[in-house]
Amino acid sequence: MLDIGCGCGGLGLALQEHFGGCNYTGIEINDQAAGYATSLNPKAKIYSNDFLAIDESELRPESFDFVFSLSCIDWQLNLNVMLKKAWSMVKPGGYLVASFRLTQELSINDVKRSYQFINFEGKLEGEIAPYVVLNVKELMGMIRRLGAAYVYAYGYYGAPNATVVTPFKEVCFGVFAIQKPNKGIGSGALLAELELPLELQASMLECLR
Repeated sequence: MLDIGCGCGGLGLALQEHFGGCNYTGIEINDQAAGYATSLNPKAKIYSNDFLAIDESELRPESFDFVFSLSCIDWQLNLNVMLKKAWSMVKPGGYLVASFRLTQELSINDVKRSYQFINFEGKLEGEIAPYVVLNVKELMGMIRRLGAAYVYAYGYYGAPNATVVTPFKEVCFGVFAIQKPNKGIGSGALLAELELPLELQASMLECLR
């Protein structure tokens, strides 16, 4: 299992607790958080690095059954590049599990118009991070271009955090499990199982026809 943007490695600890014996690798750009992850889970392999900067000698493509990106890819202005590299790490038959913010309106990927202040006091001040929101059909187009075989999606509407500055009053917070086809299987129809607000389901199903 590979966890992109693993923070202090909490996902690895949870997986270990529930399933035991999992081979967990994390990558985290924040050196301090990566250090905590190593101390909390000494059996894990933790890289302190930028995911896009790490090369194939450290992380080999198609070497993970599960690749997680929870609250990582969806904070990147270069989201499509991150998505493609994360997908490249998934073994045939494996899954990419990633979170996205969804809308039926136009996507917004502009840190000047949509961003979140990063602090623990709930103040509109300090460092900011991009608050990327994707049109659901645009995301489905990305998933189709990856050559996915199957996608499961779960999500619900909610208001952005109080530290967010964005044109959206509410977005759908979604998590997708996207399966890569096994080797030797051609690109067939993309199958989907959707537990999303009905209007988003309808838009996604249009993309599957």
